[in-house]
Amino acid sequence: MPPKTIFNREDVINAAFELAKKSGFRDFTARRIAEELSSSTAPVYSCFNSMDELREEVLINAEKVALEYMMKTYTSSVFLNMGTGFVLFAQENRELFRILILESPETRELLTDFMKSLYSELYRDELISQLPEKQKKEVLRRMAVFSHGLASLICVGFHQDVSKNEAISIMYNMGKDIIDIAFMKAGIKKDITAEPEGSADKE
Repeated sequence: MPPKTIFNREDVINAAFELAKKSGFRDFTARRIAEELSSSTAPVYSCFNSMDELREEVLINAEKVALEYMMKTYTSSVFLNMGTGFVLFAQENRELFRILILESPETRELLTDFMKSLYSELYRDELISQLPEKQKKEVLRRMAVFSHGLASLICVGFHQDVSKNEAISIMYNMGKDIIDIAFMKAGIKKDITAEPEGSADKE
């Protein structure tokens, strides 16, 4: 008889995460996670006190994936990268987007930390780093509102899918208006008409 496979906490989290990528939390049960592990439900119950605890781990992993998308270099602008990454995350990980952004009330604290991480990244943007704190926060808030709306429409099928270059173009056109207003309010003159390097790259 072959030795019995022993699954640890990380194994269970990975299996639960794979299940969530396929079907969100609609069929998030110990039995279905056990099927992902090709085991009994024993590892799930032995590693976690409740399914809610396991859900939280899955949401943390989903947040990490979203941040990875938003920290990628699509253009020379950190600001545009954030919006582009968020839209592409929603398009390529629809179920993760649903549980992280649209469906899980327990993600409020996670999303607060998420926004803090993005705000700190704005200091790396050569253009936006010149803005006062108030305008920086306003730029991030407006970007979040627009990006969330577009990503949500794509996720639920009300907006057609976009390519990387289309996402960059949309974010550039939206971002330029937002940044123009921010600089105007701050009383700073800045030429921001040039499209950022990398936005015209081919797929």
